[in-house]
Amino acid sequence: MALINPWVLYIGVPVIIVLCLISFKRKDAYLEGKKVANTSLIEETAYFKKLYREYKLLKAAVVVCIMIAIAMCFVMLSRPAKIDTITEEIRNRDIFLCMDISDSVDDLNLDMCDELKKVVQELDGERFGISIFNGQSVLLVPLTTDYDYVLNSLDSLKEAFKDSIKRNEEGFDYFNQNIDWSTYYYKYEGTLAEEGSSFIGDGLASALYSFPDLETNKDRSRMIIFTTDNELNGEPYVTVEEAAALCKKNDVKVFAIAPENVTDENTFRTAMESTSGGYYKATSSKAYKQLVEDIKKTKTSRTGVEKKETKITDQPQKWFVWMLLCFGVYLVICKRLKF
Repeated sequence: MALINPWVLYIGVPVIIVLCLISFKRKDAYLEGKKVANTSLIEETAYFKKLYREYKLLKAAVVVCIMIAIAMCFVMLSRPAKIDTITEEIRNRDIFLCMDISDSVDDLNLDMCDELKKVVQELDGERFGISIFNGQSVLLVPLTTDYDYVLNSLDSLKEAFKDSIKRNEEGFDYFNQNIDWSTYYYKYEGTLAEEGSSFIGDGLASALYSFPDLETNKDRSRMIIFTTDNELNGEPYVTVEEAAALCKKNDVKVFAIAPENVTDENTFRTAMESTSGGYYKATSSKAYKQLVEDIKKTKTSRTGVEKKETKITDQPQKWFVWMLLCFGVYLVICKRLKF
């Protein structure tokens, strides 16, 4: 056990000592009341002596209980706690969540957000990032081990997909109270282009080149979790096949998750599997479980980089129980003494 505020005891110990000296100081001086003469006969009786001893003992017990209770208060103020230093090695596996956020995949993405959160939580130790695309790509979350930030970003995307589905069902009405327009536009900021949308190859290639040290550090294990229906609308700079070839060249595995209806599915699937990654249909109940298992099978190696985190757990419980016991004994004694 450690004390977070040990200086509290430096004040508390002298205070308790002073209170004890004051409480147990002999007080023979007459203060108030009526004097009674010839009490020696009563004081010599066995019954009086028994009651007097009991009174002195209980009075001392009252003082002790109060002092212990005060001491427990000072201990709790000093914050007794358990301090654990957790050393976690950062693995050399980087994962980007690359999502096609066009309206045609809103339903898939809505379900995907919760599942991707499970993937992030299952793979504790890796660095995660989020890249979204439509007509253009946006690096929403750079690679990080701040999982709370990644999960919060997925929550924000989930709300945007919900409002996008409502808008498509109810029509565009800026005064529609069922849609939070600030949330709705979250997925569109920076992803719209003047001509075309759902540039699948561009989105995958942008996620690829969002990996830091892609050219200089070939030893890192890198992969992309890719969600799209492969429905292209326009002329991209890079085709899906070309983007997959770039991923293969840079040893980046792509794990694609697609809805029931996928445009040119055979070509798309072949391109994804050519990266030594995987292809999964979201309609399969085992898709995400298999995805996590396949990612865990990918090779990792030690980086030599460690992250140290100090975890403080307050432990006032037993001191609080002792304080309550002291007050309980104090109340019982007071009742006996008829205070």
